[in-house]
Amino acid sequence: MKRLFSLFCTLLMLCSGGIVLASSSPEYDHMGRLNESINGAWCEQNGHRPVVFAYDQLNEMRITDASNFTGDKFNGSATLTVLAKEGTKFYNIYWDNTAGKRVINLDGVLRLYPKTGEINHAESVGGLTLDMTMAEVDRRYSGDARMMTPSETKAMCGVNDIGWYFKDIGLIVTYDDYTFTVDRLIILNGAKTAFDRSVLNADSPLYRYAEVYGWSYTPELGSVVDMGNGESMSFQYYPQAVMLKLNDVQ
Repeated sequence: MKRLFSLFCTLLMLCSGGIVLASSSPEYDHMGRLNESINGAWCEQNGHRPVVFAYDQLNEMRITDASNFTGDKFNGSATLTVLAKEGTKFYNIYWDNTAGKRVINLDGVLRLYPKTGEINHAESVGGLTLDMTMAEVDRRYSGDARMMTPSETKAMCGVNDIGWYFKDIGLIVTYDDYTFTVDRLIILNGAKTAFDRSVLNADSPLYRYAEVYGWSYTPELGSVVDMGNGESMSFQYYPQAVMLKLNDVQ
């Protein structure tokens, strides 16, 4: 009887200890505090690079840890560990929710504000637009892409960046380093796809772009044409490739 009572007490202590450890876990506390500070939909001041923070996810990429937590839900910072497709990434994130204005800063590079509307994109390729998340692209073309190194991407289309190559249709997609959203749609020469609105691609003559989009001039080799809403059509690598991109990327 004494042995049974002793065993019962031991189990009770172990269970109680486990509960205390789980509830006081720094990871658990920090993830909850992080969610309280930054949860919601965000974007750049111009409406691009949308980000949705939802508890332990950044645009559906898993946030595995929030460390170095300082401050509170109104003003603070933390280091995020994000499990991305190309490997684990670490970001320092800062937030300021005071005076009725909410701002997030990622690594001192990207400032984000509460999202209030949607961008009317100038063009798309096979239903893909700029600012789509990597997860959204995956759902449309699941398993079809191969990740290329910057040097491989540069050899194919002139862009020195990690690229997701959709070989079957001749399309390369690149993503923003912080938001995992599309910042370039690159159609290669000989592609089986084209821009949805104009039905033009890298094999189309430049004068056709001017005719279809109503430009007052025919673009030259190497030129970049502003399409409005912070997007451009780039002929920097034409006829090797033609590219729809955000204005602030090369």
